[in-house]
Amino acid sequence: MRSSRRLGWRIGLPAVILVIAALSMAPTRGTVLQLRADGVVVEPGGVVATVPADSGAAFIPGTSVLSSANRDDPAVAARIDDDRDWLADGVVPGHGTRYHAMAERALLDLRALTGPTGALMAAPVTAWKHVWPRDASFAAAAYAVTGHDREAADVLGFLADVAPWDGEWEARYLADGSGPPDDRPKQLDSAGWVLWAVWLVSREVEPDVAAEMLEELRPAVIASANAIVRSLGDDDLPAPSSDYWEKDESDLTLGVAAPASLGLRAALALAPLIDVEDPFVWTNAARRLDHAIEREFAPHGYPRTPPDGGADAAVTFLAPPFAPATAPVTDAVRATEIALRVPNGGHRPGEAWRKDVDVAWTPETALLALAMAGNGDHTDAHRLVTFLDTYRTPLGSLPEKVDAEAAPASVAPLAWTSSLVLLTLTELEHGLPVVPRAPDSP
Repeated sequence: MRSSRRLGWRIGLPAVILVIAALSMAPTRGTVLQLRADGVVVEPGGVVATVPADSGAAFIPGTSVLSSANRDDPAVAARIDDDRDWLADGVVPGHGTRYHAMAERALLDLRALTGPTGALMAAPVTAWKHVWPRDASFAAAAYAVTGHDREAADVLGFLADVAPWDGEWEARYLADGSGPPDDRPKQLDSAGWVLWAVWLVSREVEPDVAAEMLEELRPAVIASANAIVRSLGDDDLPAPSSDYWEKDESDLTLGVAAPASLGLRAALALAPLIDVEDPFVWTNAARRLDHAIEREFAPHGYPRTPPDGGADAAVTFLAPPFAPATAPVTDAVRATEIALRVPNGGHRPGEAWRKDVDVAWTPETALLALAMAGNGDHTDAHRLVTFLDTYRTPLGSLPEKVDAEAAPASVAPLAWTSSLVLLTLTELEHGLPVVPRAPDSP
């Protein structure tokens, strides 16, 4: 009995080794993620509803009305006319190119995600059905550069209504304006994004709309700028805070430092428009912060955290349209685009991002496209915009992710990506205004 067992072991071991070797060489299946919806519609009464994935539905061209709707219904006919008239009142960036349909759908999706009060939901499902100051800021900017002044002002008006007295913004707000949905930590980067959006919108909309908006947002502008100033420590950098990765952070990230710089510079540009006569404190803080970013982040190629936090899409926050172009940042954007590229052609948030590393995130891909367009790298910007266009949902909406099988995944539409695509196409066509540097900043 003992000898037969020994013989079985001698025979079985090579077989086991062969099986293990074969398994190690077999191709592994990449990350496959669910697509939660094909798109979004606004039902009678103004209720926002998702269209199920794989529904086979289609939109009536130039509208967010499904082709299955009864066009003989006066309400449906009115909605069709309203969508088409609204598009005609503005501009569709990418007109006459392969990107026209994507831009048109991005605009219509933003409109569907924007409530009557200006509450801009990040996406139409579950935990995304809230208002992030960051996403809303980008949507306001996208509305402004496409000629939809009232919508831009309404989105910022909602932010004015929920603005914290101390300028320390919550990560997100309930769409009814009643406060945050949970106890997530506050995010300092929100102050920077709101300040940038107010500055850009004030430049792009009609003067009477801008004047009304600035009067309403003046307290929030001052409070947000002062909050950034208060955040600076003895090293002239902000304290650690959650950023667009929406994770607890023990170290300061570029995703906080760069928007803080952007916000202070935008506040300085806004100061004469909101009767802030001597913004010396803002000027001094912006100068100190910019020098600190150059001291701590620049020598390492602008990583997520210095010195070796890895490449991060947040480097785009230092490129046009958020800051004047510089050779080191332009080089860092190019290096980051390569470092974060995943097999399907899109990009993950950063080298330190460990989850689903073969999945592309569309906001990060779009941020890189925007920065490359702003830096004059139009060929590469078009490549990334084409990726985003290729992997829209069957209804044409821009999803949050593209999985390892090169299929749209997660939520759709995503307001941040929709806004970024519109801004990138506008940048490619005729450029976007760039927030100037603070005096004596590097």
